[in-house]
Amino acid sequence: MAWELLIWAGKAIVILIVVAALIEAWTKRHKSRRLVDMRPDADTLRKRPWEADGVTKVNDPDRVLNQNRQSKSRWIAHRRK
Repeated sequence: MAWELLIWAGKAIVILIVVAALIEAWTKRHKSRRLVDMRPDADTLRKRPWEADGVTKVNDPDRVLNQNRQSKSRWIAHRRK
């Protein structure tokens, strides 16, 4: 009798977990998010020009850093000769 009650309770818990997982999957699938809503706000992007944002071009500080790296590597190569 006690074993039957434990088995019944275990089955009920498993069924509840499966139902909760199915409900969560259904709500995630049917929740619609437009692509425009996920895009960052343009005002916040203008306030932080030092960070690459993925929407606009790569900022000028990155270009300056690359030029400095190239000039240093040329200097090192010249010193090795």
